[in-house]
Amino acid sequence: MVLTSVVLNVAIAVSSVGAWISILLGTGDDRSLSHRGIGSLKYYTVLSNLFSAAVSLVYAKGLLSMMTGALPAWLLVLRLSAASVVMVTFFVTFLLLIPVYGFKALYSGGNFWLHLVCPLLAAGDTILFAPVETLPLWSTAFAMVPTALYAAGYIRAVLVHGAEENGKVYDFYDFLRWGEDKIGLVAAVMLLFTWAIAVVLYLAS
Repeated sequence: MVLTSVVLNVAIAVSSVGAWISILLGTGDDRSLSHRGIGSLKYYTVLSNLFSAAVSLVYAKGLLSMMTGALPAWLLVLRLSAASVVMVTFFVTFLLLIPVYGFKALYSGGNFWLHLVCPLLAAGDTILFAPVETLPLWSTAFAMVPTALYAAGYIRAVLVHGAEENGKVYDFYDFLRWGEDKIGLVAAVMLLFTWAIAVVLYLAS
């Protein structure tokens, strides 16, 4: 089981970084991302998958170096949090974006890995192999931290610049469609959604 989890986590890291490099260099068919190159780092999908890649490498190293059957709680929290944020990408893509952009646009090139494969691998490793059930239930709340940090940066940019300024689009997720006074509510919903996914992964493990 340990070896299988190590292989899965290395695969997650390599696939996530490889998919982003494809987007960075513009070598893949990534039509659902309007910006290639370094500009792709503004997207939650890209950042959450790179966070998951980093966590996967640390987690794999922890698995290989542990002398007993117990992993530190902080590492399990990171494993659960990383799986939760990439599953946010998975569900938002599947439930909300496919009806708008179509299946092919969202699952082509690097997006196939970032929207589908890597999130499912992370969730599978968390449910099947990571002993996250040893954590207290309240620790699932830490999964909201990456989403909260992203939301804070996004909201600040939108409130400072508006939807668009000098030809640059800041509200690329179109939160202003509901008005500036609703941005906080939208962010709160996304935080609760992230937490709900973390709780489901925790209970399923």
